[in-house]
Amino acid sequence: MTVLVTGAHGKVGRQVAELLTARGVPIRPGSRRAAVPLDWADPATWPAALDGVESVFLVVPGGDDGHRSVVGLGAGVCGFLDLARDAGVSRVVLMTALGMEYAPAEVEQRAVERHLQGCGVPWTVLRPNWFFQNLTEGPLRVLADAGAGVLRLPVADAAVSFIDTRDIAAVAVGALLDEDCGREYALTGPESLTLAAVAAACRPTGIPLTAYEPVTDSEFRATARALGWHPEYVDTLSTLFATIEQGLAAAVTPDTEKALGRRPRTLTDFIGDMSSA
Repeated sequence: MTVLVTGAHGKVGRQVAELLTARGVPIRPGSRRAAVPLDWADPATWPAALDGVESVFLVVPGGDDGHRSVVGLGAGVCGFLDLARDAGVSRVVLMTALGMEYAPAEVEQRAVERHLQGCGVPWTVLRPNWFFQNLTEGPLRVLADAGAGVLRLPVADAAVSFIDTRDIAAVAVGALLDEDCGREYALTGPESLTLAAVAAACRPTGIPLTAYEPVTDSEFRATARALGWHPEYVDTLSTLFATIEQGLAAAVTPDTEKALGRRPRTLTDFIGDMSSA
């Protein structure tokens, strides 16, 4: 079987690609830079990207590539799913975000979830919480660097059950290779930590995060504008930080441990692996 891995250069997608390759499963990286390009803004690239593919690991495009917002491109993913079904794809593992099942239907990722679950392709939906890796290579790292090591977000003392992308990828690969479909997983780490506690744990390590300070949403937006982030991306992040502040990212679920058959990685595990890398 050949697996199309979208977001193949992303934090989770590259881990999925590596795990599948280690198992001898042929993969096709799905990105604009791939040998067979997949450009969400250009549907003409989709048929070739799907040619000969049996399964898809799907990440709804989002974020900011530094030049354009890719928020809003997710609307075309529903059309891609219909094309995948017609091309004979036999399984789609979709990654969205924790709590997405409660989002309004007009939210891009929720719209894609609903479309997938009704389009006739066997499916699995993964909804992970914030990644540990966002501390070292994602938006939290960029914001900490902008603050000379001090991470400033519009979140007071609410906690987050961060998860390691390697654990998400392992669950995704299991779902891609398992015969069972139709499952929804709420993926979290094994502990819920405040951002101040995360910063305190990172301070004595090589991770460039030395402290945490809560700020207002306006102050966060000013920092984001100074970084040149697209306004739509900033709006998305602001909404995500609001969900943390409301306590909606704090729960620890059993799904990750059940899927993996082991305890998910902790912040201590992540820091130790980063220090020894």
